[in-house]
Amino acid sequence: MAVKYIKVTPVSKLFAPAVRAFGDIAIIGRGGFGTAESPPTDFTSPSAAAGAYRAGATTLAADAATGATAVTVPVNVPPATTVRIGTGTASEVRKVTKSAAAGADFTLTVDPALERNHAAGDPVTQESPNDLVRAIGAAFNQSPPPTRVWGVQVDFAGPDWDAALLKTEKLDVQIVVLANTPLNQANAETVGKLATHVSTIEGDGKERIGVAMLDGSLSADDAVELNTGAVQKERMVLVAHRSPDDVAAATAGVIAGYRPHISLLLKPISIAMTQTFSDSEIDKYNKRLINWITSPVLLPGQALYLGEGYTADSSGNKKYIDIVRTLDDVNFRIKAALIQAIGNLRISRVGLRAVATLVESVLSPLVAQEVIDRFTVVIPLLTLLDKDPADLSAAEAKEIKDARSARQADMTIEVVYAGAIHRLAVQLVFTG
Repeated sequence: MAVKYIKVTPVSKLFAPAVRAFGDIAIIGRGGFGTAESPPTDFTSPSAAAGAYRAGATTLAADAATGATAVTVPVNVPPATTVRIGTGTASEVRKVTKSAAAGADFTLTVDPALERNHAAGDPVTQESPNDLVRAIGAAFNQSPPPTRVWGVQVDFAGPDWDAALLKTEKLDVQIVVLANTPLNQANAETVGKLATHVSTIEGDGKERIGVAMLDGSLSADDAVELNTGAVQKERMVLVAHRSPDDVAAATAGVIAGYRPHISLLLKPISIAMTQTFSDSEIDKYNKRLINWITSPVLLPGQALYLGEGYTADSSGNKKYIDIVRTLDDVNFRIKAALIQAIGNLRISRVGLRAVATLVESVLSPLVAQEVIDRFTVVIPLLTLLDKDPADLSAAEAKEIKDARSARQADMTIEVVYAGAIHRLAVQLVFTG
């Protein structure tokens, strides 16, 4: 073996900052009728969700004769659910139009009337997709679609929304939705819990927003009054619509498909909606920071788009949801880069300049990508350390000493964010 006076063994231990997704969704909701709550599960396709959340199933609690328009079952089946009664060629598919408690059982009104006799004990199975499957499908149906959607199934008969939201706290998601839970007087408290959840959750990288749809059957006057109380938060996005689909989940899918700084204004949304809002209705929604679904005549194809990108509360100077999402994203990027300074860099000129450089390494690429316009990093202590020690006043010297004793340095980062154009005022002047 040759003699080597200097031996070097190269080893790479480069620091890789933590990364945070910007469009992972958690959808909380009911599965098939009669199903219980289950742990959160993540999906990358709607078909996987359909396989995980089984259809509801029960049996007839009493005989049902030919011509009957009502059947009795031991579990509640919500109206608009399509069920199959019986098995094989003797089965019939019917739509539930009404459900009413009948002692320990429930009487389901079905349409059309039965054409065969069915005995007690015959199976009743759900044919239409359940709330959770429909919502996850609506989210994935957008273009571009989200990368990952979590499903959090609650108990069908007695959903514990608080427990479900507690489970969601542990997930690395940025958008939270309640499946098939339109904002109306009956659901205002439940949607308020969602708003409280997204507004109070703590932890690096846990920042998130909530999306809720208004009840499509409400008038604009009644709907706008629901943006109040616990629901009215800057981390909430409210959407008015006239669609049978889960528009909250669809809107969450739209948001998830774009980087945080991209405005939601006039982004396409894939839902079924044949009737759009009038100008007067849109004006009411606009004044109360409620987004709406629109189909502008200036855009070809008669597709549907989000009419705005508002948050539900602008009192904190965060009127648009892209501001909230971009702040969350930049905030995490800076902290993920600065964590390597903790316990390593010192409170000295060299150490604090290195801290400033770490911040610049995060923000400079964002300027180049036009995510932000410009930024300024100010470390007051670094200004003192740049002075000749002999020129420091007693107060300045004490400030340096106190910072080193406490091992804490303050820093201010000012970022100029140039949002997208949402309105243009044009003066068209013809002269002769």
